[in-house]
Amino acid sequence: MEYIGQIVLAIIGSAAVASLVQFFVTRYDNRKNLVKRLDKLERDGVRTQLLLLILMRPDETKEILTIGEHYFRVLKGDWYMTSIFYHWLEERSIAEPEWFNYGGTGS
Repeated sequence: MEYIGQIVLAIIGSAAVASLVQFFVTRYDNRKNLVKRLDKLERDGVRTQLLLLILMRPDETKEILTIGEHYFRVLKGDWYMTSIFYHWLEERSIAEPEWFNYGGTGS
């Protein structure tokens, strides 16, 4: 009879361990998804700031270059802002920064 109690405790214990492992795996997956979503949200926000600054305050060169570096180099942003930023540089005869890699045709 004593063995049955030990077997039952072992089964309950292993189920608890399995549940705990499953909890941590799920938590890790949720955390990874949350980090990805936060990264995307930051990239979207910085892209919006860069676009608004180029459109509304195009002569704020230092600020646009600072935001551009953060967007393109740090956040690895590259969507429709690449050509917009490149054309902004061209219109102002600003040399392409080393952290910016357009790779387009320039048209």
